[in-house]
Amino acid sequence: MKKHWAVVLPLLVAGCAPEDKDGDGIADGVRDPDSVSVVAPANPKGTVSGQVLNTRMAPLADADVKLTIGSAPADKPFEAKTDASGNFVLTSVPAGAEVLVTISKPGYATLRASALVPSHAGNIPINNGNANIGAVSLAETNGSVSFSLLTPSGSPARGAKAYVEAVPAGTIAFNGGTATAVSSVVVAAEADALGIVTFPGVPAPAELARIGGVGEAAGGYRLWVDPVDTNGDGIIDAAGYAQKIDASTLIVSGGSQLLRLPVPRNDAGGESPASGFQIVATNVPSLHYVKLADGDPQKPQMELQKKPMRNLVRPGEPIYLGFSQPVARESLLALVADEYGREKFDVTVTSSAAGDVYTLTPPASIREGVEYNLILRATSAYDGTVRTWKGYFISGDPKSPRALQLSSALYRDGATGTAGTLDPGECIIINFNQAVLPTAVLLDAVVSTGEASPPSFKAAPAAPPSSNPCFTAESPTRYPIDSVNFNEATTRFVFTYSGAAINLTTNTVKVRADFTKFQSSDLSTYYETSWGAPVSSASSPGLEVTLGKL
Repeated sequence: MKKHWAVVLPLLVAGCAPEDKDGDGIADGVRDPDSVSVVAPANPKGTVSGQVLNTRMAPLADADVKLTIGSAPADKPFEAKTDASGNFVLTSVPAGAEVLVTISKPGYATLRASALVPSHAGNIPINNGNANIGAVSLAETNGSVSFSLLTPSGSPARGAKAYVEAVPAGTIAFNGGTATAVSSVVVAAEADALGIVTFPGVPAPAELARIGGVGEAAGGYRLWVDPVDTNGDGIIDAAGYAQKIDASTLIVSGGSQLLRLPVPRNDAGGESPASGFQIVATNVPSLHYVKLADGDPQKPQMELQKKPMRNLVRPGEPIYLGFSQPVARESLLALVADEYGREKFDVTVTSSAAGDVYTLTPPASIREGVEYNLILRATSAYDGTVRTWKGYFISGDPKSPRALQLSSALYRDGATGTAGTLDPGECIIINFNQAVLPTAVLLDAVVSTGEASPPSFKAAPAAPPSSNPCFTAESPTRYPIDSVNFNEATTRFVFTYSGAAINLTTNTVKVRADFTKFQSSDLSTYYETSWGAPVSSASSPGLEVTLGKL
């Protein structure tokens, strides 16, 4: 049969406006035209229904059901109670609305579900579209669970603050619509003198085991424990805990679990020996350096740890040390010495409240660009492990590189030569104002008394302690330095003079570091300053000083 559509216009009869008491968008009492088969309501309405059960699938009567739809007016709340069969229905709900259904009952967990109220059947809007959220199961909250918490050393974690979330405390079943639900019970508690923490008012393990699924969906308890300081000394004795414990595990074990809290640590190394007491964060990465064998895939990255520019510390800025485990009080010793291991510099040591972060503040007498040795000793507050670290740092602001200069050129008067004369075979030691990273190519040192073509000599790096014969009379180092790992960058170079003898009382001798002769053909032969800048050939003519006597 062919359907006819008609637009119904308001009727003005004897000055009375038409009424639409049922809110269907059609004036009440209209009979013509009588060929209208279907009329679309202007404000279609729907319903929300469902059934509330306990975990044993028995109906729950008198449960409160409330809807939240945007900002519903307080004088017309959407509320209902379940009947003896656990059923509920809420009417006159705007069709097409996405609603939040809150179901609660004293002694049971609260469940919140979202659902979409239908607004059409086929392509024709209708009244009474129903959103059935299905059968809702709520868990009783008359149970309790307990856990025994121990520190890594085996002592009770007394006073530990803990939280448990019982999930899922409610579920939806037999639902073929769009409803989704969430329900959990969260309780906080504190461990007693024996380290036992009890959470009352949660679903019993049997409740959660029945209501949960398998795998990740299995009913259980998400347990969080804060890090704990059992003796109040400010040092963390046990790290925190965050794991889910299945309800079925508690049923099998008799309702309780003994949990050993993990070692307090700031890395993700677990309990493996390789991830024990160590520095995990610092602005002096040379402290991490470990000499690796050739061919080790980690060697290229490890070698970067000792580059000078990686170990720049801004003037006035402290050295930061983050340890994987808390450090025992007053156990950190820090020694800063000059590049030669002769002079010691006092540093200010400051600890964080937790004892896992320290700062070392060098004195103002530290000079920019110069290498300083750093030696550390610390004891783990957890297991008493004692470790030492060696590294170096250079004082300097990365954003303000200093130009390379020669600080001095000194000769060592030989035992067989003439006093006051630079004789062949005598050593000349040149010092730069900052540490220089050399290459395989030796730099040229030019010795000049003003002649047009002065002789030049190959100068080699001589990081202390050096095995060069020129330093046989050098005083031994007072403070230990890492000559194996960090002797590449240095401020000191040395060469043996082999030219004609020069009387220094009648001649002024100039020594120049010449970087120009080997750079044009091979960029890899550029020397590098503490700031990582290559020493260009344009700057080398200015690297000249008057020769003095050592």
